[in-house]
Amino acid sequence: MNKQQKQQRVDTLRQELVGIDGLVVAENKGITVKEMQTLRAEVRKAGGDVRVVKNTLARLSVKGTSLEVASDKLVGPVLIAFGKDPVGPAKAILKVAKDVPNLVVKGGAIQGLALDYEGVKTLSELPSMDELRAMFLGTLTAVPSKFVGTLAGIGSGLMNVLTQRKEQLEQAA
Repeated sequence: MNKQQKQQRVDTLRQELVGIDGLVVAENKGITVKEMQTLRAEVRKAGGDVRVVKNTLARLSVKGTSLEVASDKLVGPVLIAFGKDPVGPAKAILKVAKDVPNLVVKGGAIQGLALDYEGVKTLSELPSMDELRAMFLGTLTAVPSKFVGTLAGIGSGLMNVLTQRKEQLEQAA
């Protein structure tokens, strides 16, 4: 690979990493093709991508970004997993790593903070952006729903009182 091809690969990876706040680095030594396909499929389902790149090219691609703190993890045969939502790839890669002993999570980075294995594990336990949006939407709709329920309860309660009073008056007569 000549210098121009290397620069093109660096530029391509840098473009893919634009707007990405987190990545996971894992050792992929001894992973079969089928296991790699499973990993790629899981990460893709989580809204991310997996790239196997030369360490030097990966370091050059993240240089000057918030992901540069993970450069020290780019040693040996590694792959990187990344996505717009950093939680998804972390969850997916740890899920696959349970079944693939040769897939060893080395660490990663999120918004300029270097992560070790435990940091990636903690990141994977957080709710994804979609889950957070759903929780927020649920909170927003809960208040009006409870308010409407309270208003409906007032009318219903008043109606019950009037019905009981009517029955009392009918029984007294």
